[in-house]
Amino acid sequence: MGVFIALALLLLALYLAYRWSIASYEYFKLRGVPFVKPLPLVGGMFPVLSGTVFIVDCISEGYRRFRASRFSGLFMFRQPAYLIHDPELIKRIAIADFDHFVDHSFKFSTKMDPFLGRSLFFMDGLRWRQGRSGLSPAFTGSKMRSMFGLLTDYCAGAMGRLANSGVVREMELKDLFKRIGNDVMTSISFGIDVDSVKDPQNDFFQNGKSFTSTEGIQGFKFFLATMIPEYIFTILRIRLTPAPVAKFYETVVTCSIKSREEKNVVRPDFIHLLMQARKNILQEDQSDRNLESAGFSTVPEHLQSSTSDIVEWSDLDITAAVASFFFGGIESTTTMLCFAVYEVSLLPEVQAKLHAEIDSVQNNLEDRKLTYKSIQKMKFLDMVVSETLRLWPPIGLTNRKCTKDYTMKNNDGTQVTLTKGDIIQLPIQSIHRDSRFFPEPMRFDPERFSDENRHLLNQDAYMPFGLGPRNCVGSRLALMQAKCILYYLFLNFEVQISSRTDVPMQLDKRSMGVNAKNGFWFHLVPRREDV
Repeated sequence: MGVFIALALLLLALYLAYRWSIASYEYFKLRGVPFVKPLPLVGGMFPVLSGTVFIVDCISEGYRRFRASRFSGLFMFRQPAYLIHDPELIKRIAIADFDHFVDHSFKFSTKMDPFLGRSLFFMDGLRWRQGRSGLSPAFTGSKMRSMFGLLTDYCAGAMGRLANSGVVREMELKDLFKRIGNDVMTSISFGIDVDSVKDPQNDFFQNGKSFTSTEGIQGFKFFLATMIPEYIFTILRIRLTPAPVAKFYETVVTCSIKSREEKNVVRPDFIHLLMQARKNILQEDQSDRNLESAGFSTVPEHLQSSTSDIVEWSDLDITAAVASFFFGGIESTTTMLCFAVYEVSLLPEVQAKLHAEIDSVQNNLEDRKLTYKSIQKMKFLDMVVSETLRLWPPIGLTNRKCTKDYTMKNNDGTQVTLTKGDIIQLPIQSIHRDSRFFPEPMRFDPERFSDENRHLLNQDAYMPFGLGPRNCVGSRLALMQAKCILYYLFLNFEVQISSRTDVPMQLDKRSMGVNAKNGFWFHLVPRREDV
């Protein structure tokens, strides 16, 4: 009898657990919204958990299934979310009706992670608004121009040393770009000079690898943090930033600030800019009006700095901000660079045109040193970068959380009202690869962005750095860094694809970021004898 009762209780518990796991799954059916059918407990996320589908493709599945709809539904585990298909609706949500969607769908509090909780990307509400308006002057054109000399020194030096050997090298370029990116961002962010190509074991590169990883355990923790409640991480005392990494950066920044204040040192980097922000003297420069555009992909700033948005910048706040620039400056820029080189190496005519533009600019430079102004005038390089960002956006999916009621109407006339806490997903990659907006979308064609063709584009459908007030604050930095590295790469080398690189590209489906399954291998053929 006891065995029977135990079995009955077990079955009842399993049944109740099952009912709980699917309790929210009538959500879209009751609202007349097309949706991707979920599985118990995991919703639509099983392909990601099993490693069979890349996370961006999995969450964007409704875009492909319900092409006639302005939006569809999906379940991220038990949490319902709306996938917005229509670029016009996305623009309205992100800009005109931004006050209904101020926050991202996830946040990391300082209690959950003292480091990333202070990063602008993971803030919400008033903290984000004050932080964003306070930081915006650090990313204006004049500030980028002042840092450009640091950037060119590293890029020219690294590529020149490789080319001067005179040998053809087969290299995995993601590793090379990460090393150069680490050195550039260490200089720009922390004011410290390192050489990760010569010394790959230096502390900055090793800590940077741990901090910026989107693979393995670290990537899985980021994935879970976007899906499950924050309190679970707090209870289990799981932090996203490894404690030794956070301590390393905090020590570096604190010592740097102390040294600069004692010795009155001024260096054109982010620590200096944030020290200005702490004193409330970080302002836009008059010359910024002439340097607003960093290329076609530049996103406008919607929030202006205000004296009412004063932020108390502790040393830890400055460390977290600088480290977040470091993270974004390496990971997203490396991704952009790898895919740009991949596509250009497959198209000799594109590479030849890029070589011609670079050679022309180089031959007309005073002192043969690249300037911020000269690289901003390079139209074909900008076209290559713009097309790379269309076909391979580093962030293929972004999100927002509803902060007050909002009504949307679908193409069939169905209206739904989102309430506070509801989640929307914005499928950037799917829109960029939609033939309705970009003919032959999987063909890499920089000419889409030529002066003659730009007017044909639906610019609402192009959003590589997001849009609205929560767009990427570092877009100018990313564009400047990517263009400079590409300039010196193609100045010094002809790039030929290696047989070790997949054509067509095969993505690592288990990575949170956009990564090649088998790496980015290329042959670098030196092409200049005078560099």
